[in-house]
Amino acid sequence: MIKKYPNTKFIAHRGLPSKVLENTLEGFKKAAKLPFFGIETDIHLTLDQVAIIHHDDNLIRLANIDLNINETSYEVLSTLKLKDTYKIPLLDAYIDICKTYHKEAIIELKPKFSLDQIKFFIEKIEAHDYLDHVIFISFHRENLVQLKSILKICNIQILTDTFDEDIFNFLIKHRFDLSIHHSQVTKDLINLLHKNDIKISTWTVNDKVLMESLAKLGIDYITTDGI
Repeated sequence: MIKKYPNTKFIAHRGLPSKVLENTLEGFKKAAKLPFFGIETDIHLTLDQVAIIHHDDNLIRLANIDLNINETSYEVLSTLKLKDTYKIPLLDAYIDICKTYHKEAIIELKPKFSLDQIKFFIEKIEAHDYLDHVIFISFHRENLVQLKSILKICNIQILTDTFDEDIFNFLIKHRFDLSIHHSQVTKDLINLLHKNDIKISTWTVNDKVLMESLAKLGIDYITTDGI
């Protein structure tokens, strides 16, 4: 599928959760050995401002313990196991894997962050000399606008499960790209965005027929759990 549609770039969603638990170093490494364009993940800050990888704000789903990440120190989190097996990764380790395997890092700013916190993330990635290989995504517009205020030249996508005039105007104003749920993708939407030099990504596509249909429409990126 990836080779058949060279104009569509494929992204591994949270690593490769169809094979390995989401957002783990083991999953990232498995995805990195496959011909994906990039690897997507989610970042949070602990109580003591350590940048970690995890999807949920809380650890109940994967660690079976009711702890909020932003209210818990990394010292505590580092002792926990996800599904009794996997450790919670650091942002640094994820970037190292992407850099080692030459994968784009697609980083979702999960909660709302302050300007100083976003600056901290940028500095962490800059320390790895990998900022030019990152696409930042978020559902929170404030995160993206603050990112753009720091990094004049960077790849940014707004995450959304709907599309309307307000979102379109926001994209045009800030020159952001779009990442939207696959149920909302149409040929007309792709044409509209491409006409305005806006790229479009879609998530999370785990069906081969749908994947091929979206690639034929000319979509720029497809995020998948792996099939």
